Amino acid sequence: MQSVTAHFLSLTSYRAFPTDDEFAAALQSTDLYIAVRVDSEAPGQKRFPGLAVAATMSLPNIRVAEEAVSLMRATQALGLEPGVGDADKQYWANSLDERLHEPAFNLGFTPSTDYRVDRLGHQGGDHGALYIEGGTYCPATPKPLQNATKDLLGAVIDTETYRARITGRTAFKLHVKEQPDAKGRTVLRCPALGPSPTVTCPLRELLKTRKVLKGVEEENLPDFADKICTQHSVSFDTAKNRRTAQAFEYGTKEWDAFHTHARNSIESLNNQVKSGGTEDIESASRRRVRGFGAAQIIVTMLLTNFNLRKIAAFISDKIKDDAKKQVNGEPPVALVRRRDREFHNPYTDTYPPDVKRPTKPKRSDGDETGGPPRRT
Repeated sequence: MQSVTAHFLSLTSYRAFPTDDEFAAALQSTDLYIAVRVDSEAPGQKRFPGLAVAATMSLPNIRVAEEAVSLMRATQALGLEPGVGDADKQYWANSLDERLHEPAFNLGFTPSTDYRVDRLGHQGGDHGALYIEGGTYCPATPKPLQNATKDLLGAVIDTETYRARITGRTAFKLHVKEQPDAKGRTVLRCPALGPSPTVTCPLRELLKTRKVLKGVEEENLPDFADKICTQHSVSFDTAKNRRTAQAFEYGTKEWDAFHTHARNSIESLNNQVKSGGTEDIESASRRRVRGFGAAQIIVTMLLTNFNLRKIAAFISDKIKDDAKKQVNGEPPVALVRRRDREFHNPYTDTYPPDVKRPTKPKRSDGDETGGPPRRT
């Protein structure tokens, strides 16, 4: 099976053994945490099977952050490289830095998640720059761009307008001049500076380029020009923005494609192993013994069976695809006719690939004799 270097996780948890009796639930209920491998390089293309690569159990709502860290740590025993850890708001959005974000960062994982409503938009900053939804932005970033996600959730704008604002906001994001060092400090600079500026600013007028870029409105300029507006570059401590930092710029199509793929992958696994399927973990008939240790053994066996089924199905699909290619050959490539390859085709008005379309002469109002314009 082809090895995919990028390793990404989608995390989830659910009540593995529910019961209607509240007292029994307090004693017997168990939360099952699962990590499934997903692909951010080509979301949805199924380059490898979506296996449950790690699982752990605990009492309901106990040490949720620590269980997530255990999942990430367990995947390294499989020889998988750390990458992006995607999860819902139960994890990254509601955990303390020291319990989840810092340990995950030390393991090499970067979050991909939704934010809590109270953490959308501008959330503090340093050296005059603004921290907005995981990014560090120019202090003159327009308010509508800062509050794009808030306006979308509040039904003030539609999705199309939101995408346009997120794209426009990217131009105001500070540029990385130097990657983080061993102490976690990175050097950023104003987006109006450097070899590839993305905005123009009155405070950097002497460095203005001929290229047409987004302009900073004078009304949006800060009352006090801090270091980011007066120096060529500034050092930032990445730890101060770690709680909201994400692997992909929040709200972009790239973020949405991966996050949707990751959530669909873990929800698909949940639906297959929980009830009605081959594993049917929720069914009492699959667990005729009591106790936390026994539950751990049963879940391990059922998830192993699930993985074997996924691997077998993946190999079967690959064999079928290879067989189709052997019978029918590779997908046919449309041939270009000789008349289109070598000559101008007046019917389709096309020219050969290496021939430039001639410029049409402008129609003259005269009669081409130098006389006065023709009468119409």
